[in-house]
Amino acid sequence: MKLYYSPFACSLTQHILLCMSGLNYSVEKVDLKTKKTEHGANFYDINPEGQVPTLELDDGTILTENIAIAQYIADKATDAKLIASVGKIERYQTLSWLSFVGTELHPAFLPLFKSDSESVKNAALIVLEKKLAHVEQHLTHRQFIATNSFTIADAYLYVVLNWLKYFKLTQVYPAIEQYVKHIETIPAVQQAVALESK
Repeated sequence: MKLYYSPFACSLTQHILLCMSGLNYSVEKVDLKTKKTEHGANFYDINPEGQVPTLELDDGTILTENIAIAQYIADKATDAKLIASVGKIERYQTLSWLSFVGTELHPAFLPLFKSDSESVKNAALIVLEKKLAHVEQHLTHRQFIATNSFTIADAYLYVVLNWLKYFKLTQVYPAIEQYVKHIETIPAVQQAVALESK
C-alpha cells in the first residue's frame, strides 16, 4: 500500500495508524498547492479530488476519505486492535467519536485556516471552542477518547487537536493538553511525526 500525505495535514492520522498496523506500506508526500507528488506525478491523476489522505492499495484501488481509510487500516490490521470487532459496543463508540472529529471538529478549523477575514475567524473560534468544550469534558479523567485503549478515533483526534497551537484560544483546556501530551508518548505517533517533520 502507498499513503499519499501532506505533512501534518489530516493524513497524519493514517500515517500514525500505518505505523501501528504492522502492515507493509510506503508513503509519498504531496504538495497540495501544486498538486504534485514528491516524485513528480500529477496528484489529480491519482485522486481527482486532489486531497489527502489517499491510500493506494496493492491492487491499484484508490481509497479516499479519512474515516474510510482509518477503518480500512484497522480492519486489515486486526492484531493492532485499533478498533473493536463488529458487534462490540466499543466499535460503535469509536466510530461515533471518529465521526464527531470528521464532521464536527475538523470542519470547525477550516475557516481559521482559509479565511482572511477577522470577523469570520472570530465567529469560527466561537464554534470551535464549543466543540472543544465537549471534548474537554469527555476527556476529563480519561486517557483515550472512545474506549480504554488507543483507537482510530484517537489518531484523528490527536492530529486535529495538534492544530490548536496555531491559534490563540480564549479558553484553557487542561484535559486536552494532557491528552495530547499522553498521545505523543506513543512510539508510532513519534515515528510518524518524525518522518513528517523532515
